[in-house]
Amino acid sequence: MPGRRWCVPFLLLAILVLGSGPVAGEDVQELVFWNFWDARLVQPAIDRFQALHPHVRIRNEQLPWNSGLDKVVAALATGRPPDICELGSTWTGRFMSQGVLIDLTSEVQDLLPQYRLWEAARWHGKCFGIPWLVSTRTLFYNRALFRQAGLDPDHPPTTWDELLAAARAIHRPAEGLYGFGMNAGEANVLYKKFLPFVWGAGGEILDGQDGFAFDGPATREALAFWTRLREFSYREKQDLLDEAFMKGRLGLEISGSWNFARFPREAPGLDFGVTLLPRPAAGRGRSASFTGGQVLVLFKTCRHPAAALQFLRFLTRPENTLPITREAMVSFPAHRDAFADPLFTADPRLQVFVRQLETAVHPPVHPLWVELEAIVNRSIEQVLEGASASTSLAEAGAAWRQVVARADERRSRVGVGGGGGRGAWQTGLLLLAVVGLLIGVIFLAILGGGRGETPDPAPTLVFLLPWLATFVLFWVYPLLFSFATSFTDYDIFQPGAVRIVGAGNFLRLARDAEFRGAFRNTLLFAAGTVPLTTLLALAIAMLIQGVRTGQQVLRSAFFLPSIISLVVVATIFKSFYAPDGALNALLGAAGLTGRAWLVEPAWALPAIMALEVWATLGFSMILFLAALQAIPRQFYESAKVDGADAWQRFRFITLPLLRPMTLFVLVINTIRCWQVFPEVYTLTRGGPLGTTDTMVHRLYETAFRFHEMGYASAMAWILFAIILALSALQMRVLEERAP
Repeated sequence: MPGRRWCVPFLLLAILVLGSGPVAGEDVQELVFWNFWDARLVQPAIDRFQALHPHVRIRNEQLPWNSGLDKVVAALATGRPPDICELGSTWTGRFMSQGVLIDLTSEVQDLLPQYRLWEAARWHGKCFGIPWLVSTRTLFYNRALFRQAGLDPDHPPTTWDELLAAARAIHRPAEGLYGFGMNAGEANVLYKKFLPFVWGAGGEILDGQDGFAFDGPATREALAFWTRLREFSYREKQDLLDEAFMKGRLGLEISGSWNFARFPREAPGLDFGVTLLPRPAAGRGRSASFTGGQVLVLFKTCRHPAAALQFLRFLTRPENTLPITREAMVSFPAHRDAFADPLFTADPRLQVFVRQLETAVHPPVHPLWVELEAIVNRSIEQVLEGASASTSLAEAGAAWRQVVARADERRSRVGVGGGGGRGAWQTGLLLLAVVGLLIGVIFLAILGGGRGETPDPAPTLVFLLPWLATFVLFWVYPLLFSFATSFTDYDIFQPGAVRIVGAGNFLRLARDAEFRGAFRNTLLFAAGTVPLTTLLALAIAMLIQGVRTGQQVLRSAFFLPSIISLVVVATIFKSFYAPDGALNALLGAAGLTGRAWLVEPAWALPAIMALEVWATLGFSMILFLAALQAIPRQFYESAKVDGADAWQRFRFITLPLLRPMTLFVLVINTIRCWQVFPEVYTLTRGGPLGTTDTMVHRLYETAFRFHEMGYASAMAWILFAIILALSALQMRVLEERAP
């Protein structure tokens, strides 16, 4: 009876919970929404929509800015994309061209006059999304520095020559003042600042037939101007340029609206102005800028398209986009009515952004834009680093034609006997992995039964089976899949076009200049860090070994960096290497000239190598210290009695007995250095000019940015072969010999 009394409250609670749910016969429609914004900016609008549509539930999931596209592509490859997704406007061409998005043309006709940025949602006359947010860039200038240089802050530059003259007048690097902020040292950002000068002079990137029109008079004129402007520029990453401008050290920079959120908070006294980007000359050309933004799309796997479309139309309204702009100031609403809000009318500087949007240009919406932007950005970088414009542009045109030819050849295979090929060979590999699991089980059964101690191996197999299943599914199968993929031409977006190419990917690697450069950089990285890390670790371990007081403190201090995430370490070193960072401050105090460590091609890789040594030295030191403490002290005492000095004791006792640990340290350091990635990805993304592009970074870019999985798998197996060969060589040279 007491037990029954306890059941009554739970029964009533269950009735209340069930009674508060949807009406019988009406199911809740759940939609997954992937976007790049903090939940506090998006969730209020979602809550309002759900209040109006009680039988729709939006599951909001935030994507990381740096790797969001990779996650979307990976989800698409596995057949599990979200229902609703925010896509960057330069990505939409690839998704629209591959037919993975729902055609919304008939559903958005009434919205066409109300929104900007429709060019990013259109493909062959059809609409595949609704513009959500839009952004552009303008010219920021420091009014106080203008006055100091004798310039009129009420008349900012309107032409290229006026911009050059203003930068020259302000530029006094000996006093820590710079004329113009020019982007450098980060991948695929520079072109966004440079292209407006090409467009303003009447140039284009592609012609009407997808031909490479970037190699034209307007581009050459813009390159010549930027080469002159470089002399009076502070060259760094965007966040460091914004910081220098905020501190009053930079006269002019091309930047975005995000500064309106940062400057009032961190530099409330900063006197700055905003103006349109300059035109080539008075009466010639026009003021242009780069525009982009975010587009909301529905994947064809969307479970409830009608409800999802209602959500898209709701979320893109001004009352739902303006709160995002007010809080973050990164992008503006795509809806034109939003610009009548006091947010824009009250500040004349934001009105400049509104005017700039009228003349801003969106880059070509093309399925190969990711490849094209890399080609364009690299050619600009090369010229600004002193290369010939003719040579760089000619190489860029040739690279683009190769990309187009490869894409055309792949498209020609779609639907020609390859529709189900991918599924068949994936299934075959999975079956092969399962067979491997069964063989492993049988082998273990025979092994266990042959010992005579346990005639029945069933209990052992039961306990081992979960590990074996995990090993086969998450290790053996991916390994087999990668190996098989390395002999194919496999694009995630075109799985039906998988083609066996044999050794074609490996032969292509031999001709690939970017891969050869990545191999050279990785080789230099390993050759510079492995010996230095090993020697320093051994030296520090021996010093700590000789310390009698405070040994634990020293050991912990040196070991601490090795347990910090490399991404965190790289972020710290980004500030350390900044032009006004601690390293240059120390050099300046010593009377030496500082460098732009992560921007100058000659210094970027050594800077990352120094970071690697600092971050990993402690782990190797601990290993050596443990090995030193394991050497019996009697050996040293006997050697002293025999008259051996310190060097002889080190050479004939310490080194031979440390050989096994030295081998271990060399092997793990070699493997780690050949797999270097987080530092490069965080600091330089392979730049400048590919001088920090390593093999794993090149593999990552090929797989998740250019979506060539077969080619990336071939890179992975080449890397595996290199590491295996080097490890075997080290073990052969340093193997322990019997006394």
